[in-house]
Amino acid sequence: MSLANFSCFYVQNFPESNINQTQAPESDLAIDGRGEDLMRDVKQAFIARSGKIYGEFSEDLSKAPLFPWLREWREGKMSFTSLCQNLVQHWQSSLDISRPEVDGNLLFMLDSVEEGQFLYIVLLDHREGLYFDSQLQLADSIYLDVAKMQLAVKISVDQALVDDEKNYLAIFKGRGDKTLADFFTHFIGLGEPLDTASATEAFLHMVNDYTGAMETERAVEARAQVVDYCVQQDKLGETVEYTELSKTLADTGADEGEEQFAQFIAQYQESRELPTEQELIPDRNKIRQFVRISGRSDLLSMSFNADCLGESIIYDSATDSLTITSIPNSLKMRLMKHMQK
Repeated sequence: MSLANFSCFYVQNFPESNINQTQAPESDLAIDGRGEDLMRDVKQAFIARSGKIYGEFSEDLSKAPLFPWLREWREGKMSFTSLCQNLVQHWQSSLDISRPEVDGNLLFMLDSVEEGQFLYIVLLDHREGLYFDSQLQLADSIYLDVAKMQLAVKISVDQALVDDEKNYLAIFKGRGDKTLADFFTHFIGLGEPLDTASATEAFLHMVNDYTGAMETERAVEARAQVVDYCVQQDKLGETVEYTELSKTLADTGADEGEEQFAQFIAQYQESRELPTEQELIPDRNKIRQFVRISGRSDLLSMSFNADCLGESIIYDSATDSLTITSIPNSLKMRLMKHMQK
């Protein structure tokens, strides 16, 4: 990893006066070992976050000034520091309009790697803690809580500047403060976000059709391989490319031909006049629900493999009841002990 540039400024909120005050350094922070460590930690924390939304800048550039600024920077018309300073001013003016409660450090980090350049904008909190000093006495410590980032966006600069590219924005919005989350997407200039849940459901429908003609054992294995691959790609922050997934199915023996699954997807999309897609940004919850059925109430929590339905687990919609056979031994022992009491 190469850390090309690094910039940081601090945003402080004063709730009693309802004023957001922004303090920014005059230049980028020094590129040293600590900066490299912070960049690595931020990248890893961002990848680990599930529930990210994807999309592109709004077509109305008045709502997405970041887009023309990125182009000017790439064309050498402004420095990276000037780009960050523009964003600081945009951040402050956006705060003055919507007035969310903000307290934290907003980091601008440019990561130049083999795959291209990526701009990260991340809002982090400080946390207080304790440590033993050189005299083995407890002392106070303040540190950046990277693991609990509040808001973050990863922008693929190369893709953003290509006309036909989409979904080059990946945005994480922490739970709990909708006003702050909405403010952040407005600050970024997000257009219509990608509906990853619907796209994943459509993909899983194709998987069902594909495995429907297989023998039961092979179908179960193929579906499990699809789920494992998609979840792993999501954890790595990568898309699911149908060609690569097809090769994986062939390598594990879940499929016979190396490109058989990818060809089925292409033919499926063509026959139904669907948009031609060669990759998927998976919705992790939808993927997991594909092989597991789960639900809970205040008194009951249940989860089981979807392949059990119709065999060891029977659902009767008329009586709204489940009949379960082949109860797991551990559950059986707990039931017997409870009945004895």
